[in-house]
Amino acid sequence: MIKFTTIAVLATTMFSPHASAFWGDKTDYTMVENMFTAAKAGNMTAKSPLFEYKYNKFCTGGTIYTTKYNKYNKSKKSHTGGKLPSWFFAKSFGHAIASYIEGESAPDLAYKKQEVVDEFIPYLVQAAEEKYFTINKWTKGGSSVAYAQTMILINLSVFMDFADHKGLWKTGQRDKIVNWGNTLYERSHYSHHQNDGRTQSNRWPDTVSKAAAAYMLWGYVNKDLDVFKDGYKDLLQEYKKIPADGKYHQHIYGKYAGAIQKSWNLFIENKTIGDLVIASYVGELVGMETFDKPNKKGGTVRKMVEHLGELSADPKVRKGQDERHLWNMRDDGNSWMTVYRLLDDTDTNPLVKMHLETSNKKGYKYQQILNYSRCLANEVD
Repeated sequence: MIKFTTIAVLATTMFSPHASAFWGDKTDYTMVENMFTAAKAGNMTAKSPLFEYKYNKFCTGGTIYTTKYNKYNKSKKSHTGGKLPSWFFAKSFGHAIASYIEGESAPDLAYKKQEVVDEFIPYLVQAAEEKYFTINKWTKGGSSVAYAQTMILINLSVFMDFADHKGLWKTGQRDKIVNWGNTLYERSHYSHHQNDGRTQSNRWPDTVSKAAAAYMLWGYVNKDLDVFKDGYKDLLQEYKKIPADGKYHQHIYGKYAGAIQKSWNLFIENKTIGDLVIASYVGELVGMETFDKPNKKGGTVRKMVEHLGELSADPKVRKGQDERHLWNMRDDGNSWMTVYRLLDDTDTNPLVKMHLETSNKKGYKYQQILNYSRCLANEVD
């Protein structure tokens, strides 16, 4: 079992009354800033990777995807269509990581490592140079372009962290990819005219939570405090809604219930909460109490996930709901559960049981978010 630890020598709890000028945020980020500064200066403790990145039985079957894509998406459904749909591209990062790690497991598989260095990273550089997925075309009835961009940014962040940890970059490659990622970050904000005039206040909770995970990850990997703060602000926006009993209820029973289709209520609630768990995990990495610290209502991220487990295990709740995400059969499934188990390894949550029953058989190689998460962090003994 991987034990989750915070970088205590560099960071402590950030919920402080000291004011920050950033969006009126009163959080004191001094220790996070110190950690990022130390990391840039080469302090190895401050440069701690997101995951251990060691071979285990889930690191098999990865494929190097290098499908080309025109930066001007000409499909009618924005980033969800065209030559290379964003959901497919998002998966490619985890596959590349799994391939490399599998290549470390045996001499006869070493070619897999070389494929990542010689094929996948140059492909990402091309994606960066041609600005893949940065043309925001949001058509009526189409999927959110911004959501797709944050989905990509989550997986790109993990790959960047992995490549940093393994020392895979050649001269100039990382800078080009960072510039591209920064463009994805900027374009994903609803205040852009490219997002059809929508503002940040128009975002649904699943879009806010996705942004929280993406921005906190991207800020952490690149030690960019402003981006990290942006993500933390989004985390707080949803965190403050959690009641003392953990009944978050944004999509199931809540304001957005049935807004897409009723059978997806639990599915969207699940992936929204999953992204908040990912954001919480990053917060804990820098020493912020983002998992167990109660908000003003007495709610915590842990309580929220515990209630989701109760909902997911209740046949009455599940009646009429699309359950594939609970059993790891949908792209937006429970891959985030690996991260949750790094925060809480007690396995008392009913949702964990579902995760363990299916992930051993199928793994998470088909997920859009944290693809191959069981390979990134093998949290099972």
